[in-house]
Amino acid sequence: MVQHLVLVCLIDSARRKPRYSSLLSESRGHLRSVLTNGLREATGVPEARMRYNEHDLWKHVVCRYGYKLVGWPAHIPFANLSAVKGGRRPLEELLQLWNTGRLTFVRVASRSEIDALKPRTTRKRASRRDLGTHRKPRCCGHRGAITPLAILPEVDMRVDAEMKAFEREHGRRLAEGELADGPIELFEDELS
Repeated sequence: MVQHLVLVCLIDSARRKPRYSSLLSESRGHLRSVLTNGLREATGVPEARMRYNEHDLWKHVVCRYGYKLVGWPAHIPFANLSAVKGGRRPLEELLQLWNTGRLTFVRVASRSEIDALKPRTTRKRASRRDLGTHRKPRCCGHRGAITPLAILPEVDMRVDAEMKAFEREHGRRLAEGELADGPIELFEDELS
């Protein structure tokens, strides 16, 4: 009979809250969840996601659900909250605007209003990660042997002895471009 051991780990409900490395990260995370939950409540769609650039907001929130975000201050750029400059102050300002009801989601009245809300700027495409660098190295860094060429003295002496024996049997080898002594006489001797 096989017995299975089941381990039960009790989860403390207080530990389910996300942990943040700083107060800035906590403010950013809180604002993201507030805006996302506000969008979900306004649309009635539990899977709705808030988008933080104008093109995605228009495509995924305005066109899909028919809601627009009203009351975003002009001095805070509408971008990913991680890219917003100024520390916690702009995040706290956005949260206060949300809590007072000045920053909210409003139903878009007609299709012509949706078309009017379309961003006028062109979407910036992401560039290659290796932009500005060579795709392949300009030259190969692995030329030649890893270790320098070393000839042992015993091998050098043996090769010299073999060369002398070869010259005794066959004559001296000519270097490249060197002319033989009397090549024509040698040629005539072979014919006869």
